[in-house]
Amino acid sequence: MTQLATCEPTETQTQTMQTLCLVVDGNSHASELLQDALPHHGMLVSEALLPQIRLVAMMIAASRLDFSHSTPEQITEEADWFAARMLVLGVNQFHLDVSLLPMLHRANQRAAHFAKLHGLVFQEASMKMSLHAGRASNVLLMEVAADTLSVDLGLVANSLALKQQVSLQSGFCNLM
Repeated sequence: MTQLATCEPTETQTQTMQTLCLVVDGNSHASELLQDALPHHGMLVSEALLPQIRLVAMMIAASRLDFSHSTPEQITEEADWFAARMLVLGVNQFHLDVSLLPMLHRANQRAAHFAKLHGLVFQEASMKMSLHAGRASNVLLMEVAADTLSVDLGLVANSLALKQQVSLQSGFCNLM
């Protein structure tokens, strides 16, 4: 008798998710990401108002530096930023082009290493394939726990509320 494979739902598959639109306006070295028009794809949050992401991205990048040589002008890579977003915001899924799968794999590895080193809880993020059609290039769509932000108060208020929540819940106030 042939037995069919079944897919057991996991906690991440059954958990209700919420889409956040992270406006990545803090990457001043990437001028192509800086745009004036804000998109309307859901609840907006500004990365520039979440200093925990920058702190963690820099700490992850700094762990790879060889201090016996001069420091490069730019030490972070895209994977450092994605790893930091996973750790700080608890991202379960990123809406990304399939070409970014290798980068997401590196980001998961870096986040796991950082979490282990600092005693933080970490769950790998996956990719939801997206073609980015009609989306501004300065927006990153992410799936997070449904209770992350309960009410859409606008870009600044959403960002400040999330900053407070992240600081209190994740232990990142101990790193700052």
